[in-house]
Amino acid sequence: MAIKTTKEQNNSDAQSRRVLSGIEFEREIFEYIKGEVGKCSHIAILKPKTHVYPPGSDRDYDFSCMQIKTPHGDVIGDTDIVVFDKKRNKPLILVSCKISLRERMSQSLFHWFLYRAEKDPEIKLFFVTKDPDLEFGSRENPRKWGVLAAHLGVYCYSQNPKTESWGTIFPFENMIRDLKRMSRISKKKKPLRKNTNAKKRVKN
Repeated sequence: MAIKTTKEQNNSDAQSRRVLSGIEFEREIFEYIKGEVGKCSHIAILKPKTHVYPPGSDRDYDFSCMQIKTPHGDVIGDTDIVVFDKKRNKPLILVSCKISLRERMSQSLFHWFLYRAEKDPEIKLFFVTKDPDLEFGSRENPRKWGVLAAHLGVYCYSQNPKTESWGTIFPFENMIRDLKRMSRISKKKKPLRKNTNAKKRVKN
């Protein structure tokens, strides 16, 4: 059995902390979205787990809407959170939750392209991040991920107040408003107030 060096152990511990931190961030975003729109009758907020099923095997049909069927087996990709329209029986928005961008944006784009090709070409991608390193850049000095997000129409939402809004990059506070608009969730109409003054005038 190989013994890990101190450096290898430190790297392993750091990686474990990043994974746990990422899982917690994803859970927080899921609970936030569910709390804001989860009561809408035609919308389901799903958190599918990545599964691979061999051809002809028995499968759990939960989240089967996100299974991609192939001759080699069925698979659910890395989707993090899915906003699903129950009436139209289709996924509307993939919500990818990543603390920082780096190679994680590439991962999100891959699965978005996959689901657009296999499920629905109109499916949207929301990318939620803490953006600690300001990796989108600015309108005057754009960086790679900011340019690609704007070009491909990826809606990015940053929790870092220092992230500049430009292209398709917005503050985190904008996410629910955009999600409701794209999911056709209408605002509740306020009940009309009775005009009591009119009644009084009639009596007089």
